[in-house]
Amino acid sequence: MKQTNRLKRAGAVFCAGALVLSLFPATLAAGSGSAESSNINRQNYSRWSSPVTSYLYENESGGLTRVEYTGGQVVVENYSASFAFLDSRTIQPELPIWGGFFAGESYNFLVFGQSNAAESDSTEVIRVVKYDKNWNRLGAASLKGARTTIPFDAGSLRCDEYGDYLYIRTCHEMYTSDDGLNHQANLTMAVRQSDMTITDSFYDVMNISLGYVSHSFNQFILVDEDGKILALDHGDAYPRSAVMVGYYSNASTGKFSGSGYDWCWNMDLQTFAGSIGDNTTGASVGGLEETTNGYVMTFNYDGVGGGGDRYVYFQYMDKATGKGKQYKLNNSAGSNTPVLAPTGLEGGYLLWNDKSGDTLNYVTYDASG
Repeated sequence: MKQTNRLKRAGAVFCAGALVLSLFPATLAAGSGSAESSNINRQNYSRWSSPVTSYLYENESGGLTRVEYTGGQVVVENYSASFAFLDSRTIQPELPIWGGFFAGESYNFLVFGQSNAAESDSTEVIRVVKYDKNWNRLGAASLKGARTTIPFDAGSLRCDEYGDYLYIRTCHEMYTSDDGLNHQANLTMAVRQSDMTITDSFYDVMNISLGYVSHSFNQFILVDEDGKILALDHGDAYPRSAVMVGYYSNASTGKFSGSGYDWCWNMDLQTFAGSIGDNTTGASVGGLEETTNGYVMTFNYDGVGGGGDRYVYFQYMDKATGKGKQYKLNNSAGSNTPVLAPTGLEGGYLLWNDKSGDTLNYVTYDASG
């Protein structure tokens, strides 16, 4: 059930990695009706990330589909396998704040949001819109209130699916707390695709035992071949680390939450120097992927919590033992945010630019990291 979809999207992720570095379809199709834009080095961030605006994936015909939020509309363009422009359409955002896109096995999804300055529990703050593969709108799911004043703020949004369920990891600025401030944290939700019902969501202030990270400056989510739900966050306070969590619930249930106050295990891939809550961590987080034998992650870090040259790190965790290995790429001082581009469950590529953004570097990894 998961294997076919995972391998299909692995190629799509590789294309997306290339897209981050250079939006080549717009260049190759210049003058043929494509919308031109530039997203070179947009994967890079210094303190906190922002929602991904451009995507490229392999479609059902063996060609490529580009999906990009350009500020006032969503551009969808189809290309042949040789990058020839075929056709395009635009979709108007349903809410003013862009969240993200996900190409599922059976459906496409766009995620939008809106502010809730009044802190009303009846205000829709996140809308997940479902389309068929021809971009006919089929339905939507709405998350209301959710202790949210601004969705997708100072972070990103990523999705994965398992069977009939779509899992979303993102972030939000929260209702005013007792100290008079609006703090930021991650937000997780699950949607049943067949009827677009929200089957689970978590947005309260808690701790890492429930998967809560604050502030969370980048979010990744992965459902593995066995239905295990994993996430990776860039935290600056609770905890102050690049932290991986694994939920005990199986994705086939449509829930990531559990009973009591112990929903997941957690592991710090890298703790960051500096004061709790200082937005400057000297790091950025770039990827979480699965292999046959384990999970791979990447980030950069300067070792001092801000102000130094950042080195690329690659982390591997063995599925069977839970033990990890960390690799520091010593020739990568001054790097931008690295990304992972899997080519399947047997391995893929780790890519990064130097701090000037002009030079692309890469290494390969295998199923055992």
